[in-house]
Amino acid sequence: MIFKTTSRNFLSPRLPGYIKCILLISIICNTNPTKAQHDIFGLAEPVQLELDTTIVMLEDYFIDVSKIKSVEAPGCFEFGLSNDKKKLYLIIIKDNVPELSTITISTDNYNYDILLKKSKKEKVVFQFNPNGKTYTKVSIVGDLTGWNPNVIFMELKDGIWQTELTLSPGRYQYQIVADGSWFLDPNNPVKIDNGIGGFNSLLVAGKRNSQNLKDQSNIVNISTPDLQNHKIILTTNHSEKALYFWNNVLLDQVWILDNISYNEELLISIPEKAKSLRRSYLRIFYEGAETATNDMLIPLEYGKIITDPSLLEKDDFQRTIMYFMMVDRFNNGNKLNDAPVQDAQLLPQANYYGGDLAGIQQKIDDGYFSNLGINSLWISPVFQNPYTAYQEFPEPHRWFSGYHGYWPISLSKVDTRLGTNTEFKQFVSGAHNSNMSVYLDYVANHIHAEHPLWKSNPEWFSQLDLPDGRKNLRLWDEYRLTTWFEPYMPSFDHSKPVVAEACADSAMYWLKEFNLDGFRHDATKHIETEFWRLLTYKIKTEIEIPQNRNIYQIGETFGSRELISSYLGSGLLNAQFDFPLYFDARSVFANNEVGFERLNTSLHETFDAYGYHHVMGNITGNHDMARFISYASGDLKWNENDKEAGWNRNITVTDTIGYAKLKMLHAFNMTIPGIPIIYYGDEIGMPGANDPDNRRMMRFDNLTSFETDVKNTVTKLTNLRSTHMALLYGDFEVLEVSETVYVYKRTYQDDVVIVAFNKSPEIKTIIVKDSGSKNPDKAQFGNGISTNDNTIAVFLAPYSFEVITMYNK
Repeated sequence: MIFKTTSRNFLSPRLPGYIKCILLISIICNTNPTKAQHDIFGLAEPVQLELDTTIVMLEDYFIDVSKIKSVEAPGCFEFGLSNDKKKLYLIIIKDNVPELSTITISTDNYNYDILLKKSKKEKVVFQFNPNGKTYTKVSIVGDLTGWNPNVIFMELKDGIWQTELTLSPGRYQYQIVADGSWFLDPNNPVKIDNGIGGFNSLLVAGKRNSQNLKDQSNIVNISTPDLQNHKIILTTNHSEKALYFWNNVLLDQVWILDNISYNEELLISIPEKAKSLRRSYLRIFYEGAETATNDMLIPLEYGKIITDPSLLEKDDFQRTIMYFMMVDRFNNGNKLNDAPVQDAQLLPQANYYGGDLAGIQQKIDDGYFSNLGINSLWISPVFQNPYTAYQEFPEPHRWFSGYHGYWPISLSKVDTRLGTNTEFKQFVSGAHNSNMSVYLDYVANHIHAEHPLWKSNPEWFSQLDLPDGRKNLRLWDEYRLTTWFEPYMPSFDHSKPVVAEACADSAMYWLKEFNLDGFRHDATKHIETEFWRLLTYKIKTEIEIPQNRNIYQIGETFGSRELISSYLGSGLLNAQFDFPLYFDARSVFANNEVGFERLNTSLHETFDAYGYHHVMGNITGNHDMARFISYASGDLKWNENDKEAGWNRNITVTDTIGYAKLKMLHAFNMTIPGIPIIYYGDEIGMPGANDPDNRRMMRFDNLTSFETDVKNTVTKLTNLRSTHMALLYGDFEVLEVSETVYVYKRTYQDDVVIVAFNKSPEIKTIIVKDSGSKNPDKAQFGNGISTNDNTIAVFLAPYSFEVITMYNK
């Protein structure tokens, strides 16, 4: 391995510190990227640097790394390629690492630029004062350890337990574990509800905190460019550094100062090659000095900026509005294939209800999804599951069937109770004919013990018996990569190449045979990242490149944003569900005692982790947690066992304020960056405790007025999202945040949308200042508004929201 250093000027000049500057972008470029995209498929995701050494997996970006000829990097790095060119090592040798920089990698075809983002991690010393109590072993457990108490142990020094932590800016819930006992940190008065009736201590690291976010002067915002006379106008409230890309090419820049208007004119070209491509992108990354900032993603259609959402296609993932259903619990379209398990020990809630692929197809045909504004379907696993019942490991040891689909005994056959392979192929084709994508819930982590592989290849699986005598069952964090869900569900050992290849090939079979548009991956964090890297490489080389279409992969990882992020990237998954954001949104919208500052902080932590134009999943709920509305209506208590509640009583909606709170959650998901995902039944406010009560049979008829109102609201929200580029690719700017009020603005060229929430029991008058050159077009949900010069007054009813669309004056 040869290490080198080089120096390169990679950042645009620092602009004068005007309060506001306008950048004009026109069309100039010093190179002709006619061969771009030959070596990298799609956009190269930024590299998040570590504090010292960063390993860039080049095979994540380049289809054939043997074509790499040279690498250039800033002078603050020593760098080198591994002998097989699959890894690039970046070692920081100077302290002056820029906030933004690039590496340039040359191949036989062209030069490619990949963005580097400076690490914001800091080393902090964490201390725990036992206040005179004697302990032999003390550790910290929480978000930063994956809630594994055996990761970070402390040392006793001068009567104080302490350890050094390396943390990214953000909030970390934690507890102290002393000699096996878990408790809140008695030395830290700051605590936060854990969403299930208890509390955790809260550690806040870095400069990203709620107080800073309230002061909008500390936030850098850049607005999506406006196109005038072939020039793009970019506005920002700070002047620092920016990098501009067309696809994976860094564009040169020329700055011209307008001394009369004190504006900045920036000349950048959209390369001529863009005119021949149906889809390419401008990307702008901006970094203020010690401040937060947004980024921009601008889709181009044959070199022109897209302003009409109807030009977007199904593999433009930002346009996705997804609907998730349990196949067996949605609609029974063919009663001839009904075959519930015959077992007296099996209660009805845990047996098959009769839903099938034919039932979903009926709802496609009758326009249910299209009328609701859905363009993508995520369906639960359709693999063949056992015909008998099995007993769960944890108490009270109830019996269950495989109605949910997560106990595969075949990875090539559709369950006979759901349909046939032929029916599934026809179903996917029918969805495509209705302009809908289909994402299959894929199980790569495990199989059921009835699967022939368990008998023929037991060495392919992790061990159930641990060296300490325990069973490796449901040890989600302690044995994250090897734990079993049940004694009859052996987990694959994906660290073995033969296993990883077999599992990846099985997934490829479903993509190819049934022409799927992607996967929802079950139990993502319980599988090594190398498996996801292998599967993604196969998808790129066998489907995406030959067929020139994008495959969407979204994973399921309960954990911190750092753990979630570790499975994302150009060579890994496109997205995961943003569970941290959902849990904060659930607390804020459902619980009157939790203010919007928490949600605003959480949302910006999401932006820090995934960018402002991510395609993470913003959920209304799912099949593994109690229904949102049951908490919002008070029918389910935060501190009760949410699973047992569903077995012991009938959960209904007794306080109709729950419907209003649910509508606010829908409005939030539909108007923030990311992909909104509706869990079946949430479009009408269907109640339920946790599994299996949250998996009731879907209801389509005899809806109450409240349920109909929720459905109509969701329909209007999906229509607004689908017809406004501001809600798909627009920037995000917070206008006001308090305990009970949250207001933000999305902007994409002339398209401006303002979203306001009031979670108090009183009418609120919200003043939106400096509406600029825009006037309110309409308050889409009927709340009163008035205007005065550049000020808009919004009169919000209790527990309500408003979406205001704007037009030019």
